[in-house]
Amino acid sequence: MYGTREKFLYFQCTTCKCLQINEVPDNLHDHYPTAYYSLDEFKDKRFEGTFGNIKKSLYKASALNKGILKHFYKVTEFQFLKHLNINTTSKILDVGCGNGRNFLHPLAEVGFTNLLGCDPYLSKGLSYDNGLKILKKEVFDISTKWDLITYHHVFEHLENPLEHLHKIYDLLEEDGVCVLRIPTVSSYAWEHYKENWVQLDAPRHLFLHSTESLKILSEKSNFTIDKILYDSTNFQFIGSENYIKDIPLNQKKDKRFFKKLKRKYQKATYNIKAKNLNKNNLGDQAIYILRKRRFK
Repeated sequence: MYGTREKFLYFQCTTCKCLQINEVPDNLHDHYPTAYYSLDEFKDKRFEGTFGNIKKSLYKASALNKGILKHFYKVTEFQFLKHLNINTTSKILDVGCGNGRNFLHPLAEVGFTNLLGCDPYLSKGLSYDNGLKILKKEVFDISTKWDLITYHHVFEHLENPLEHLHKIYDLLEEDGVCVLRIPTVSSYAWEHYKENWVQLDAPRHLFLHSTESLKILSEKSNFTIDKILYDSTNFQFIGSENYIKDIPLNQKKDKRFFKKLKRKYQKATYNIKAKNLNKNNLGDQAIYILRKRRFK
């Protein structure tokens, strides 16, 4: 990603197909530069003024999957919510959420009232004017019950994923849901690009699960996978093709007109390919909706 050209060894289980790093680096924290994801409090200008109010209405329609406006604007981070019985009073915990910009904060802006985030890497806890609070804590420090617990591209970074699922099981209400948004090796991109697959993101991604390995983890923690939604994007092609050419993601783009035109064409082409892969359950990232197993 950052062009360090360091090498890290991964191995893939022949039984469950999970791909994992052979040895977690002692200095793993050093591989998370400040630009990797945002931890600082921010002022959200997306919902300010007249256009901000319009956007707020669009976001709310997307979150609740109600009204005619839901057809005009789809918020990527909200799309799985329409598959759940969620409303503005549902208790939602987002684990490893950073400053909450992409998921919790916009939910709070459109009227969700029982939200909480936790991230141990915050410099301090965050408290926003819209009522959202994000704690500088591990999920293991949380004790209250929740209707929905989410991990948005966090689960692949964990050294102890099974321990997390056991904890989540205890934190969920009986009808509660756990949602994992993760890259997956059950995909065309992994099979095609292998070590150049952009979502390897070595060494930060410690476990890259297959659907089979996630089924095993779920069973061990008394969950069942209720639904799988593939939400891969053109990034799987753009990033991976660049890696083949030894171009890191943070390299500045050529701003010449024809180069920009070529990138736009490629992006449009890759969008179509990503949509087709998602339809065929072969996209390189997916949303796994987990529910508690019911014991008779």
